[in-house]
Amino acid sequence: MIPEYKKDYEDNNRQSMLENILFPVRNINEKRLQERVENKTILITGASYGIGAALVPILAEYTVTLLLVARTEERLATLKKSIDDNACNVKIYAADLRDENEISNLLELWKNENINVDIIINNAGKSIYRKLWNSLDRFHDTQRCAATNYTGPVQLILGVLNGLLQKEAHIINVSAINVLLPPAVGWSAYQSSKVAFDQWLKCSEAELKAENISVSSIYLPLVRTRMSMVNENKHGQPAMSKEKAAKLITNYIINRKRRYTPWWFGVVRLSAFIFPGTLYRIQLRQIKKADK
Repeated sequence: MIPEYKKDYEDNNRQSMLENILFPVRNINEKRLQERVENKTILITGASYGIGAALVPILAEYTVTLLLVARTEERLATLKKSIDDNACNVKIYAADLRDENEISNLLELWKNENINVDIIINNAGKSIYRKLWNSLDRFHDTQRCAATNYTGPVQLILGVLNGLLQKEAHIINVSAINVLLPPAVGWSAYQSSKVAFDQWLKCSEAELKAENISVSSIYLPLVRTRMSMVNENKHGQPAMSKEKAAKLITNYIINRKRRYTPWWFGVVRLSAFIFPGTLYRIQLRQIKKADK
């Protein structure tokens, strides 16, 4: 269940001066974007809500084929209807990345329809915040995160990989900055699964690039989406809007750079590297304080 949250939490116009400083995003060069995506087939997972749903209308302005994958068929249909008048060709697929059979059926369908992907945007994600002693009878939390964030995307990418060859294709992984930070209390299922896929993709990156397949890993800060509401403690924190995140991904379709992290993240990461013991003690102190 998504907890109660402040009324303006998903108000995408609510970008404070601090948020604009922390999360600047360049405007999209529409001409260069058109050159990159014209007549291409773009696969977007997690397309029904959040960043994925914000990305779709941007790309729908161009002559592209959009393959939209998400669990919620009704939401996908609504999204498709909203862009039907655009230049793009939209195909929607209700599939759960946690289900191997559903992914296999999807891959078989694309094979039978001779659909080959040019750009993969791995955006689907499952976030769970739950501390260890509240997880003793919830092994399924780890299974769900692992399937959505790791094994499902791997299965999907492996299934379309042959079609990416000789096409100057592009794989974009929408990740999070905590993947690059020390482990955090309460995020074991989420963080471990995101790190696992990140490592899988990094291990594969050189082999992919040798076949002219570019890889971009986008490590986002907190983004104002439904998934962020899982932890209500984050509701008042500075966050990037999902529109900004979508614009950022679009810019990486254009420039094909390998990595994105916020401009200030280097300082945060360096501090975590220099003071790992301090961070551990802070977490331990917080746990003991909460238990009193």
